[in-house]
Amino acid sequence: MSPAAAEIRAAIRTVLASWSGLVSQERGVARPARDIPALSRFLCRHIDWLTRHPAAGDLMDEIRELARRAHHVAYPDNSRRVPIGYCPVPECEGELVARMRSRDDAQPSEIVCSISPHHSWPATSWTRLARQVRRSQGESA
Repeated sequence: MSPAAAEIRAAIRTVLASWSGLVSQERGVARPARDIPALSRFLCRHIDWLTRHPAAGDLMDEIRELARRAHHVAYPDNSRRVPIGYCPVPECEGELVARMRSRDDAQPSEIVCSISPHHSWPATSWTRLARQVRRSQGESA
């Protein structure tokens, strides 16, 4: 296991144990074993109570952040990002970013919009996109 994976796994266990401790203390129930599956099952059994707890937003924020970090560890994006300009799609206020990936990367390089995942262009259409961007900005193609 990579050091980054071990670190996020420990962080997940710590957060789940902390929330399980809160449930255990406030509800007067026994704590689960300190392993991720047991902690997860315990929290799931008490989810209705947790969603009504004043700290429910904090729980959601912590879990969302852990999920984001875990996804980044599991699927690292080694692409270089280059700002391009504004999205040329009418009514879209997004900005374009080129994701430049190495040749051995499983995914191809592409230009993507910061707002809509449907506004993306593969490397094979970048010349055409450049003309669209110039036209949308009032420049001659």
